[in-house]
Amino acid sequence: MGAGEDLKALANSIIDSYEMRVKTVNTLMDQAYHFLKSFQTEIENMIVRLRDNLAKAESLRKKDFDRMISDVVECRRQSEEEAKHSLKLFQEQEKEMISRLRKIVLGVSSSTLQDMEAIKEDISTRQKEREKKVIKTLKCFQIELEEFRAGLKKLLSKGEGVKVKDFKVMLNSIRAQQSDRDVELTRMLDDFDVVRARVQGQWQSVARVSG
Repeated sequence: MGAGEDLKALANSIIDSYEMRVKTVNTLMDQAYHFLKSFQTEIENMIVRLRDNLAKAESLRKKDFDRMISDVVECRRQSEEEAKHSLKLFQEQEKEMISRLRKIVLGVSSSTLQDMEAIKEDISTRQKEREKKVIKTLKCFQIELEEFRAGLKKLLSKGEGVKVKDFKVMLNSIRAQQSDRDVELTRMLDDFDVVRARVQGQWQSVARVSG
């Protein structure tokens, strides 16, 4: 096997590893997204309970309750859509990257080594930025949900003793406050760094062979 074939075999091995990395990252992101979705379901149930409590305690009509909380709910919905879109876009970009790598390795032109180097740089920079963008979107969504849940939980603890003024204070507060990141979600997202470091180390091996 010549040097060219050795490089092609190594490149194919790295692409296989990269594809496995893509599956791992996508699995982690899916887990994070569904974790947040379950969080969202809990919040929706809490909203219903709070609405019932205010109806009993303060005779607050359902339509008035919904009107007062509508902007906060809509903000959460938009954040969810953004997280969902970012995840889908990331998955499409990763799939396109793998296809691009396969085509380059299959090629036999003299520019193959230069192309491989270009792809290596693309993975270590552009891919890293794409991952960071999705992670940021998911974390922002999580923080917003945590803020909302904390406010609802505080009001629900008052039972039927809750007041409309308490509700207004909570709404004003969650529009401005920030909360700590969820430990479980942070751990899941930080795992990406471990996978990325391993793949980048393999690309360095290709660079040494082709240099």
